[in-house]
Amino acid sequence: MASVDLNQEPPPFSIGEARKIVGGELFKYNALIYWTDFLLCWFVGFCSYAHARTYAAKIYLADFEQNWQMQGIIIPESSSTLWLCYLGTTLLACVLYYRIAMFIHEIVHMRGHNLIAFRFIWHVLCGIPFLIPSFIYHTHLDHHRSKHYGTERDGEYLPLGQRPPWQIVAFMLHPFIVPPLVFIRFLFLTPIAWSIPNFRLFVHQRCSSMIIDPFYIRPTEPDAARRRMYIQEFFCFLWLLTLVSVVFFTRNTLPWPFLIQSYTTAVILLTLNALRTLGAHRWSNDEGQMSFEQQLLDSVNYPDSPIIGELWAPVGLRYHALHHLFPAIPYHNLGAAHRKLAANLPEDNIYNQTDAKTLTEVLHDLWQRAKASTTATSDGDIS
Repeated sequence: MASVDLNQEPPPFSIGEARKIVGGELFKYNALIYWTDFLLCWFVGFCSYAHARTYAAKIYLADFEQNWQMQGIIIPESSSTLWLCYLGTTLLACVLYYRIAMFIHEIVHMRGHNLIAFRFIWHVLCGIPFLIPSFIYHTHLDHHRSKHYGTERDGEYLPLGQRPPWQIVAFMLHPFIVPPLVFIRFLFLTPIAWSIPNFRLFVHQRCSSMIIDPFYIRPTEPDAARRRMYIQEFFCFLWLLTLVSVVFFTRNTLPWPFLIQSYTTAVILLTLNALRTLGAHRWSNDEGQMSFEQQLLDSVNYPDSPIIGELWAPVGLRYHALHHLFPAIPYHNLGAAHRKLAANLPEDNIYNQTDAKTLTEVLHDLWQRAKASTTATSDGDIS
């Protein structure tokens, strides 16, 4: 990865030139790709999760007799084999569930009547059951506003490259606490917010955004956006209420295998996304508004190792710098757009400085910069 100094103003970048190179065809959505990718991943992921649940029930000796026969799965008696099957199906389910969950990134960028049916089915099969309705991610659009990026109005940015390393560690711990908080938000806070206006404001500002800045306050939105939020959170509440009611009226104990498997899956998904987030930017801005060129250089592309890259940065997210350049390009065309730009822009163009070889390289660089920043701050205090 090329060394980037965001303290110096980079040379101007021509968006118009880049737009001519990319062309208009790559901005068109291919509905067949969206439907095939999503439904196939959802089906295989669902089957893998069901198998993992069955193996978990066997391992934890809970509800096994009534579940395994219904699943039609041959359960190995060897403990080591059972654990291998459990881990394998769990990881497969997590990778595929992570991929379908990340379609939320595509959905919030869609405009007008683009793939309306797809957006609806995504909510039915993923957004509502996973408790990630698209309204919680609409603040992502502020991350793409030039005047907001990297400022206090951008809930998806923290200058981690300028902060002590412990803040990176603290950020990586959030996947362990978010799942129960999301459960509380939709099952308990939602109905309270419906009846108490002031609490509604608190829930809107502090508990309704998928962000990384814990101090971010979600701004007020138009009536249409609020109605969409109310509808989506109602169905999340209804989904959780149904699950809790089924457990309460049909069981004498908590469904521990289901709870453990659900929590484990959520933690793995959130951890993958946290690692992807750390690798998406250089996180170097701590000085207010940035120029567009600085924003571009602060973002990272991973054009190499497409198979591994799609595991930790699915649905085109490994082309994050390109996405910030052209947010309207659908994920299935990002690779082609990147190849066009790399082949036709001058080698010294700043876009070609956004590439990185591996995620580990970028994470190591982030950690080293955070350490150096802490050392520099300490030396400054001593002097």
